[in-house]
Order: sequence, then structure tokens, then C-alpha cells
Amino acid sequence: MAENAPQTNETKRKGEKEQMNKWLGSGRLTDNPVLKYDSDRAVFATFTIMCVRDGKIPDGGQAVDFIDCKCTGHNAEFAKNFLRKDKKVEIVGRLESGHYTEPGGRKIYTKTVRVYEINFAETKAEEEARRQTRENEQVPPLAPENSSFMDIPEGDGEFPFR
Repeated sequence: MAENAPQTNETKRKGEKEQMNKWLGSGRLTDNPVLKYDSDRAVFATFTIMCVRDGKIPDGGQAVDFIDCKCTGHNAEFAKNFLRKDKKVEIVGRLESGHYTEPGGRKIYTKTVRVYEINFAETKAEEEARRQTRENEQVPPLAPENSSFMDIPEGDGEFPFR
């Protein structure tokens, strides 16, 4: 590359061609990645991310898309070692379509992102703060001291009545 050539924000990997099919997305993993092996014994990881859409749906809820992702090689190892359910990630890859036929004869069409770049989309501190907030929301509030509820002592697992 010439010294005066314009610089771009994208860096191309060695041998990578210009791609027209490029998918970029951000979302949270719906479950832990699953490691699998293909017929050539090559490892790959699959996972699904939930991406929030812009705008609301008619009932007032938030519209989301569930994106199936597949990665191989170092990205598969990275996914196995560092990604967990509810982790927020940014994904770059190409969108691949496919189809299969169910035993009943119905044709099912699929869309999968073949991931070639994975980035964390939140810091550990942000993740821990979000986790702590969720845990606090899930704990039921304690009854006021002057309530009519009876305290049940913890003990041998027997009920205090027969």
C-alpha cells in the first residue's frame, strides 16, 4: 500500500476479498455456545443472539430478532471460552441462507450468520452492575415488621404444624 493511500477503519485479513455480504449486529446470547464437530472433525460453535429492533410492536412490547450464528477455528474457541448466556456481543459476518425438508415434506428456510469477528459489547463492570440489578429485582421484598405474616423458622425441614 502506498504511503499516501487513504486509510480506512476496516482492516482486511490476509487473503480476504471485498465482501458485499456483510452482516453487523449487536445482541445478547440466548444460551451458552454449543461446540460441535463436522464430518472433517473441524470444530465449530453455534449460538443465538437476541437483537432488539428499533421501535415498539402494537401491544407496547419491544420487537426482537433471534439470529443464529456459527463460527469456526479461533472464533469457535473464543466463543467456548468467553461467551455465556446473556453476554452482550457485537458480531460481524456474512449472512448465509439454506433450507431443509422436514419428514412431513415441509420445506424450512434458514438464515445463519457465519461469524468472522466477535467483540464484547459491555465491560465487566457494566455486566456485573446489570447482573446485580437483575438479582435485586428478583428478590421478593421483605414483609414490614408490623405485618400479620408469621415468621417460619428454618430448621430441620419439617413444617411448624401437623
